[in-house]
Amino acid sequence: MTAATEADVRENCAALRVRMAARKLTRLYDKALRPVGLKITQFTLLIAVEEGRMTSLSALADLLALERSSLVRNVRLLEEAGLIESVPTGEGRSLGLKLTRAGRRKLTEALPLWNKAQTSIEKSLGSNWPDVRKSLHLLIART
Repeated sequence: MTAATEADVRENCAALRVRMAARKLTRLYDKALRPVGLKITQFTLLIAVEEGRMTSLSALADLLALERSSLVRNVRLLEEAGLIESVPTGEGRSLGLKLTRAGRRKLTEALPLWNKAQTSIEKSLGSNWPDVRKSLHLLIART
């Protein structure tokens, strides 16, 4: 492996760049949501549960591109906090999730904090944001 190849990886590896960006964004959103006691992973899970479309944990894990074990861990934390609850889906033994009243209140408290962080990110990307968003959507859809 040559120094040029190593430099190429550091500068051009999509996985490296996306993971670095994801870690920075996670820290930014986690800091913004700290006043309501949520992390961005928990917030996005609450949003997905609030939509009510997912009929299984596996489908939810796929939607959020999470490992099922990570999803289960976060679901447990939110259940223990009284923010979500498991409910039968009517499809065999499958369980779905729904927000509790406390979960809906927490989400209502968190949304303005998320919005402020989101606006900050969009502002920092400026006119590039629409292209970045489109590229991220394409990357997610194709992989």
